[in-house]
Amino acid sequence: MGELVFGLVLLAVAFFLRLGAATVRGDTAAGRPISGTLRILSYVALAIGVITVLGSTAVVINAGEVGVRHAFGTVDPKPLLPGIRVVTPWSSVERFTTREEQYPFTGDQVEEIAALSSEQMGMTVDVGIRWQIDPQQASRIYTEIGDESQIHSAVRNAIRKGVRDGMVQYSINDISKRTRIAQTMEALVDSALVTQPRAGGPPFRIATVTAFFLRDLQPPAQVVQAINNKIAQEQQVETERHRVEVARLQAEQQRLLNTTLTPEALTRQYFDVLRELKSSNNLVILVPTQGGIPMLNIGDLRRNLRQP
Repeated sequence: MGELVFGLVLLAVAFFLRLGAATVRGDTAAGRPISGTLRILSYVALAIGVITVLGSTAVVINAGEVGVRHAFGTVDPKPLLPGIRVVTPWSSVERFTTREEQYPFTGDQVEEIAALSSEQMGMTVDVGIRWQIDPQQASRIYTEIGDESQIHSAVRNAIRKGVRDGMVQYSINDISKRTRIAQTMEALVDSALVTQPRAGGPPFRIATVTAFFLRDLQPPAQVVQAINNKIAQEQQVETERHRVEVARLQAEQQRLLNTTLTPEALTRQYFDVLRELKSSNNLVILVPTQGGIPMLNIGDLRRNLRQP
């Protein structure tokens, strides 16, 4: 609009310069040089004015953007897609990015969303989301929501609502099911981005979630402490159970030894050893008696018997 006004002003200046040149030229002969100068200036103003007016009718929509034309309270329902577009010079064009955007938004601090579990226990949730708008819905979005900053505000509110509605479906014992929780939250956030205009008409989608990341999920401090205590107790119980099992096995092993190592069994094993000595080079024999177990060395006995 400003370019149009500036162009019209230049055209008016060119007209008055042309009129002044004609007036000065008719007065005196000396006024001819001044008339020529004014005529040249009028041509320059006319050329610049025409270029400015024509330039105000051409709009360049860059790649990754969509434009919405509006003028005098009326919004064109047809979006302006990337390229050079011709619009009426009194119209304004609102631009929106159609690329993926990310939450938290650039420059914002990470937001820890407060939510409740199904037991109404306070949770702290940190999420990251990628989303983008539909270029074909740009005119409706501008009419119902507003400019890009207002779209960001609507997306932020939808994220908070989806995260809280998703968390309340799970108990404090389900915090390990992060994948399921993230899928539930993503579906609810995407659903919250569909809005119903108060003025009536069909619902429309503000944006679409393209990726959802559940980055952190923290229960209350007292719950974390209780969980840690429970884990420590379970580990202690498991250690005691292992000790009892080891003691039981040792007792069972000792009982088996006491059962099997009877005098009859030892005597039987002794005879088996003696039978194996027939084919053995071992010349040492243990002879159990009531007084002990003397050792009989057959090799020494043979050498003693051979000596005269």
